[in-house]
Amino acid sequence: LVVVGRETKYAQRIRRFISQNEMEGQVYFLTNVNMTELAQIYQLADIFIYPSLYEGFGIPVIEALFSKTPVITSNVSCLPEAGGPDSLYVNPTNTEDIRSKVLHLWENPDEGKRRAENSFQFVQKFNEKEIAEEVMNVYKELITV
Repeated sequence: LVVVGRETKYAQRIRRFISQNEMEGQVYFLTNVNMTELAQIYQLADIFIYPSLYEGFGIPVIEALFSKTPVITSNVSCLPEAGGPDSLYVNPTNTEDIRSKVLHLWENPDEGKRRAENSFQFVQKFNEKEIAEEVMNVYKELITV
């Protein structure tokens, strides 16, 4: 498991759990990751798991989809909009739900690949050119009204 992000107080709790359960060497914490390294991490991942309780938009989900990595994320906030129809959704407070979805993708790599390919097509609507064209169309509609 690779955890990417800034160090928080919660990370210390996780580190204690890892130590108590003799999981050292199985979980890696990466901080101060630049954008190039982050892209490489997404591309190396078998599954991207993002069980967030709240997001403003879900940029990490979109980044994972652009990297053709299958996504498991929360069924709350804006994440279903960002993840599209081929991401898997979980209740972020239900560890069994998260566990079962991870195992499902882990045990069915062809399904993960299919979902990643479909999601890559879906996420194209978030590229800069598509967004600029949509904004321009809205402006044109407003001008002709």
